[in-house]
Amino acid sequence: MKKGTRRRFLRQTGLGILATSGAVEPVALAQPEPAAATPLQIVAALADTLIPTEEPQYPGYRRLESFNISTFVWNQLRVVDRVTPQNLASFNEAPKATLGKPFLELDPAGRARHLDQLFSETDGASVPHKVLRQARERIFAVFYRNFPYHTIDRDEKGTPIATDKLHQIINPKKSNIVTGWDIAGYRGPLSWEEEEERRARFKKIHWHEGDAG
Repeated sequence: MKKGTRRRFLRQTGLGILATSGAVEPVALAQPEPAAATPLQIVAALADTLIPTEEPQYPGYRRLESFNISTFVWNQLRVVDRVTPQNLASFNEAPKATLGKPFLELDPAGRARHLDQLFSETDGASVPHKVLRQARERIFAVFYRNFPYHTIDRDEKGTPIATDKLHQIINPKKSNIVTGWDIAGYRGPLSWEEEEERRARFKKIHWHEGDAG
């Protein structure tokens, strides 16, 4: 087939297809569904609302995310408090009824407003209210117990690792990172020298068993 004849054939064939099938509409690509909120995301957002980080005046919860504080809190909620992913999902969806968005999509002011609404519930029987109450107690307990230095070092047998000073009180505060202890103004356990000083001071107090009566 000659070149001109082949070009004319393809052109005529294409026009015939368009004539019989109609105009071809562009196909709209389906938009991907937004990823479901994870328990860690919900826990982190709730904790950041309860203990906000306003640097440098108030270095709160969010600064400890690099130490996986939300993972620790979520594991405690899941194992100890029996909070399920479904419970957290219900908490996240609750603001839609009044604020039009899930908890994770609200700005900080909206999140705080939603928590105020939940706290104002008189019966406190709803799942979101129960989740808030349990999560608040757990978040505060973890944060203000000096996380991530809330435990002492132990060997493979579970025995506390001895320090270089006999009778030294083990202080789990191991660095200058700002923790819940710092924000609460708690200095931590007394050193052995402080224990001795206080013991000597109280030995000087004259005490009789009958004085209390």
